[in-house]
Amino acid sequence: MIKANQKFNKTPYFEILSEDQIYAIHSATLKILERTGMKIHSKEALKIFKEGGAYVEDSIVKIPSLLVEQALKTVPSRILVTGRHGKGKVLLERNVVNYGLGTDVPNQIDSYTHKVRPTVLKDIENIGKVVQKCENVDFNSYSGLASNVRPSMMQDLYHFKTANTYCDKPYFTTAANGANMKALIDMATVFAGSYENLRKAPSFIVYEEPISPLVLGKEAAEVLLVCAEYKIPIVFPPMVDMGATGPVTLAGGLAQGNAETLASLVLHQLKSPGAPFIWGPFVSQMDMHTAICTYGGPVFIKAQAALGQISRFYNLPTFGFACCTDSSVIDVQCGMEMMWSTLINALAGLNLCHDIGYLDSGLIFSLEALLLSDEIISAVKCFMGGIEVNEETLAVDLIHKIGPGGNFLSEEHTMKYFKKEGWYPQFLNKKEYQVWKAGGCKTVNQKLEDRVHEILKEDTPPLISKDEMKEVDKIIAEREKKLS
Repeated sequence: MIKANQKFNKTPYFEILSEDQIYAIHSATLKILERTGMKIHSKEALKIFKEGGAYVEDSIVKIPSLLVEQALKTVPSRILVTGRHGKGKVLLERNVVNYGLGTDVPNQIDSYTHKVRPTVLKDIENIGKVVQKCENVDFNSYSGLASNVRPSMMQDLYHFKTANTYCDKPYFTTAANGANMKALIDMATVFAGSYENLRKAPSFIVYEEPISPLVLGKEAAEVLLVCAEYKIPIVFPPMVDMGATGPVTLAGGLAQGNAETLASLVLHQLKSPGAPFIWGPFVSQMDMHTAICTYGGPVFIKAQAALGQISRFYNLPTFGFACCTDSSVIDVQCGMEMMWSTLINALAGLNLCHDIGYLDSGLIFSLEALLLSDEIISAVKCFMGGIEVNEETLAVDLIHKIGPGGNFLSEEHTMKYFKKEGWYPQFLNKKEYQVWKAGGCKTVNQKLEDRVHEILKEDTPPLISKDEMKEVDKIIAEREKKLS
């Protein structure tokens, strides 16, 4: 059974690989790690690898399979992240799917002018306000790179403060380097009360990447090691663009991406055995006509389905995607790609499905797309809820009572179950033409925009106290001083 963040599902996993194929990918992964290895641009990481039993020559690290097996034994198979003030939770374990936002989007579609422009801090504040209203969105992120924050090295700290001001759901973030990662932990500790409280109940997840093919950068290694030390959950996916930063074949891309992820896992567990780590490489097709890494195509979706199976082979919490599209606007293509990426990721059993609200292959964020994503996730959760079959839902006695030619509309049974058994969207049109016309002929896009404006007009109180804000600002000021 699969749970879509607490909703039971009796649908079997969608599987695209045979057991032999999974083992072949695993074996190829081990061969890559032992024969080719990773290039590591971090003295601390090289030292940890060498002392842990890896083969280190200059900056190349070759990892024996024994170290991979050891890391897979010590890494936890379950992670729980809780929001501030008890607002929601993200449970990462087998059969649970969670949905939320992504990180570094350079542009936004302005909800008032409809023009595409660079992201600013006000956008990140507005995103938090809308996420707080989305019943089906489990975690928040900043979903932009605030162009009005200088130096850019400070963006992650300002993002953290701004995104959490009006939203207290679990948070998903990046960090520029190890020092910024420590500052983010200090900021989260302001809300948690202590490092120990934060370790026991982390309120955020960190996202960082190696560089495909087979390179671990200095700053990324710093972030990975700080997270391991403080037991902050981290996802560390390589970006394998098939035909560019990885083999053009999907099997080869999966093997390379898995090798890069497992190499990072080995380093992480050597630093701090038992620290929480989320597995899941990004593997997709580079469109040879446009040079764009596709978000909404069938190759990317196939990769996600395969990754769901491989994650169960390793028994690891898994990174995934939802509501992804290559379309630059909310249109037919957008809806089609968003729906099937979300449904297949859910059926594949991926745990942390991110990037909702993204358009243009992840280059544009839209508040309207965020609300559409919330509705799509609602539909997928309904589907994943399966069918409840028991004496009361079979309703044999009720069917006998009503009999041939009767009507169930006024029955107590109908009143009890109609909301639970049905699905009632907020934005999609379910009215016949004349009723829709009499209501003003509003399209889904218009209804999405109206709702965004309603939310942003509300007088929303901050969810960070004045004392907490003062401490957070102090941490930011201290970090800025060190950079100046």
